Amino acid sequence: MEPSTSARKLRLLCLHGFRTSGKIMRQQMEKAKWIEAIGDLVELVFIDAVWFATGPSNLEKMFEPPYFEWYQANKDFTEVQGVEEAVEFIEKTIEEKDPIDGFLAFSQGAILGCALIGLQEKDLRLFDTPRIRLVVVLGGACSKILRLKPAYYDPIRCPSLHIIGEQDKTKKKAETLLRHFVEPILIRHAGGRIVPVLDPVAVQSFRSFLTKQLDSRGVRQ
Repeated sequence: MEPSTSARKLRLLCLHGFRTSGKIMRQQMEKAKWIEAIGDLVELVFIDAVWFATGPSNLEKMFEPPYFEWYQANKDFTEVQGVEEAVEFIEKTIEEKDPIDGFLAFSQGAILGCALIGLQEKDLRLFDTPRIRLVVVLGGACSKILRLKPAYYDPIRCPSLHIIGEQDKTKKKAETLLRHFVEPILIRHAGGRIVPVLDPVAVQSFRSFLTKQLDSRGVRQ
């Protein structure tokens, strides 16, 4: 039986996927029963990315606009726009929403969020913000943006939980990102790049990961 929580839960800043929104991410998690599964352990802080979507969203038939994106890039990432503003926005948000213990990040949000954690550990970004203590990653990958690549030069020590779909066409990229973390926890599911409904074993793994972070950071009594 898990010990009772203290007054403060883990606060996770939720970084949504490409051309979606904080509202959509919340709805995705509610539909997948994540709030029910982990809501007693975490407080989820949903935000919108700094830029309005510059093209159509893949979720237009399922969720209403507006849609947002963290940055724009061409296919080979030789031209990238908006990433510096996105990083500054996340830095400012962490300060304004303090305390933030970690990220829960999906797709483009996971790519950027994990890169920032790696850079913070090397004192290259998030200079004046508290250390990000954990990350939950869905549909992540290593960033192809040149200025973010130093994030992966050394192993990333931040505790991490990676949720990867067997039908995700980019799962190899997610597995590559996972290997850059020290002792990552992995949950696999049968779906694609989605916020999945987790089976009881996966829910227990998720809760155990969060509980360990609460214990190790002294948030629990």
